[in-house]
Amino acid sequence: MSEINTWDGTVTKGAAKPLFIVQRSWAGSTLILWLGLGAFVLGVLGAVVQSSVSSDLGGPIPGMLIGAGIVGLPIGAILCGSRITVYDELYDVRRGWGRKRRRDVTALETLRFEKQRSGNGIAFISVVGWDANRKQQFRVYTTNRGFDEFTAWLAQHRPEQWAKCEALGIPD
Repeated sequence: MSEINTWDGTVTKGAAKPLFIVQRSWAGSTLILWLGLGAFVLGVLGAVVQSSVSSDLGGPIPGMLIGAGIVGLPIGAILCGSRITVYDELYDVRRGWGRKRRRDVTALETLRFEKQRSGNGIAFISVVGWDANRKQQFRVYTTNRGFDEFTAWLAQHRPEQWAKCEALGIPD
């Protein structure tokens, strides 16, 4: 049976298999999520023990752990939710808890390397894509899982833009 869509309908979810997924590294997302969950659980357990045994046992530590968990859980969940799912000619971009946006690779007009420096001298290098309206479509860091596959896919589907990106190189 042919896989050609002749009736102009959409492909079922089972038929549309992604080629690969680009997402943050394990250490940058899942680890923060689990640390936040652990801090929250330890804080709640500490608060229960503190209230049942002695009110002066542990001091403010359970409250600080609960606070760290409340901060860490959403940050980890946002980082875990960010991903780019790549198909043949399309890709879906999802940032944090935002909705998934389907993009066409032919809409990419500009690809550039960017460098972001942190305060302690570490530089983070990324590839950024913009459409014709100069609206940013994605940002993929070199530390992301799937970065090499994504850049090879970009070079295959947008060779002129990728050649310009490589010619300009990484900014200083």
